[in-house]
Amino acid sequence: MEKYARNAFRRKFASLRRIFILISQKRIMIQNVANFPEDPILLEQILNSLPVAFLLMDDYGRVLAANNHLAALLDMSAQEMVGLNISEFWPKTAGSLVEIANSDRQAIGMPLEEMNGCFLQATPISGPKTGLAISVFDRRLWQPFLESAPSIDPLTPYYKKIFESSADGISICDKDGRLIMVNAASAANVGLTPAQLVGRHVDFLVKERLQDSFVGMEVLETKKPVTKLVRHFKTGKYMLLTGKPILGANGAVHFVVINERDLTGIIKLQNRFDQQSEILARYKDEVTAVQLAELANANIVSSSSSMKLVLDTALKLARYAVKEILLTGESGTGKGLIAKFIHSNAANRNEPFIHINCAAIPETLLEAELFGYEKGLFTGGSPQGRAGLFEAAGQGAVFLDEIGEMPLSIQAKLLTFLDNHEFRRVGGSKLISSPCTIIAATNKDLVDLVDQKLFRQDLYFRLCVFCLQIPPLRSRTEDVLELASRELHRLNHLYGQTKALDPLAIEVLQSYDFPGNVRELLNCIHQSVLLSPSPQIGPFLKSFLDARWKTKPATQPRVAAATPSSSVADRVASDKPLLNEGLVDKEKAMLMEALTLCSNTREMAKFLGISQASISRKLKKHNLVAPGKRELSHNFSHDSKLHQKETPSSSNHNFPIV
Repeated sequence: MEKYARNAFRRKFASLRRIFILISQKRIMIQNVANFPEDPILLEQILNSLPVAFLLMDDYGRVLAANNHLAALLDMSAQEMVGLNISEFWPKTAGSLVEIANSDRQAIGMPLEEMNGCFLQATPISGPKTGLAISVFDRRLWQPFLESAPSIDPLTPYYKKIFESSADGISICDKDGRLIMVNAASAANVGLTPAQLVGRHVDFLVKERLQDSFVGMEVLETKKPVTKLVRHFKTGKYMLLTGKPILGANGAVHFVVINERDLTGIIKLQNRFDQQSEILARYKDEVTAVQLAELANANIVSSSSSMKLVLDTALKLARYAVKEILLTGESGTGKGLIAKFIHSNAANRNEPFIHINCAAIPETLLEAELFGYEKGLFTGGSPQGRAGLFEAAGQGAVFLDEIGEMPLSIQAKLLTFLDNHEFRRVGGSKLISSPCTIIAATNKDLVDLVDQKLFRQDLYFRLCVFCLQIPPLRSRTEDVLELASRELHRLNHLYGQTKALDPLAIEVLQSYDFPGNVRELLNCIHQSVLLSPSPQIGPFLKSFLDARWKTKPATQPRVAAATPSSSVADRVASDKPLLNEGLVDKEKAMLMEALTLCSNTREMAKFLGISQASISRKLKKHNLVAPGKRELSHNFSHDSKLHQKETPSSSNHNFPIV
């Protein structure tokens, strides 16, 4: 049986050998086609004698001759094919064949897309007559010979050169873990030569401390690809090793192919990047510290942690070029200074900064001021028309102060502008684009204004994406003395005075609430410098604040003037009496009255004319329970503030004193 099989294989191999001899003879014939006698019958006989489908074309793709084998595959006659362009029956392959015809390269095993299961060999013709000789092979007819004969791969002689020329390290180990092939790049990574590695077990690399690990054995154990970062100790390189198994028919691992990628440069670059990031972070901290230290020149004091947080956030918004920012806070807290601070630290710092107070301009003129107007629109207006503030700002910033006072009709147009930064002048039809930054500010509670239908809810949500709450001066007492000291120094220099802060002045300043915030503090220092009869402003400051408190109407914030300690009072010559102890009882009585009439601290703040934060602090001071902290005699509505405003109960409720 075995003898019969060997004889059959020999017969098939002999047939295959004769076919390749005929193809070789055909190549010789093609190269000498220019010397053939121009006898069409003889040429037809020669082509039909070939064992394969054959076609001869010129440099432009026109068919010069074809044999009957090819004509049968294309369901045509050989005579019909002559003169046709090959693009008519091989449209996808025609372009490649014309390129080959005009080159000196040969195509072997080229798939023929138009004929499934067929491939071709194309050989350029040189000589007086040029063109391309094409042999077409039907894989179905050749399959029996291809299966019984050794595979013929045109790249076989070059595999080793390809293996050696790879810039990445490549090594192959067998099923026992022994290296059978190692290219030069892989050996260089370890610090040895390929001859020193081939035949050695992969454990040799770890045992000899050439590298800290190897993936070959893990792949043999798991039969799965393994990737690992490995360090070569001898060369100091970091390599990314990827081992992939080559499995046999039975699923066993026959070989493991290991690819090595040098990551040393990338890791060094990453380490350098991390170091630079740390240095950059330190520089940013130092720059921030310098900027905060230089805020004195911008009339901003930030000794308190709350103000430092505000300025740090403002710096971030400036660096990120945020286009819409809302500043909230009581009157006199310095919202205008913060707006200028943001602009001065932004990338567009050299562009215009335009400040407009929405409450100071009549409604009829505010729209024209913001958006401009076309010529001839207003009697007495500019005959050429006028650009609005948004247009004039260009890529700068527009500071909309007191935006809570903006009329509803203009709020709608402002909302449209904020959506796409495009607008039309009053009376105009042309769209104008303005990429300016919008910084809005208000000392009002916009949520309350939304409840009262005085401010658009959609505009509120559009503006409050980035909202900075400026803390009142009473919540950042650390800033009071620094502000007073700086203002005192400035005014002394301005007026040629030598006024100073004495212990009484320091205690007065630290005890007073300053409902007018920084503006009120600066005014007090200004009056003390000009009107204080003595170099020490403490006695004048105390009497001034006492008189200010006594003359305030009931609707204004009631803040007790500072009462110096007895030790200080004994050293101060002042004819003003100390604060009446009955004032504390009066304050408590007013708080209890407000608790009876109001259902929450916000309403109490409006009733007493002070801030909500002051209400909370004074309730705690007098051991009173805030509304909502204890169960009441009836149920209160807790719907969202933005959709349903709470209403005070008409009935009286007695809140216990804890």
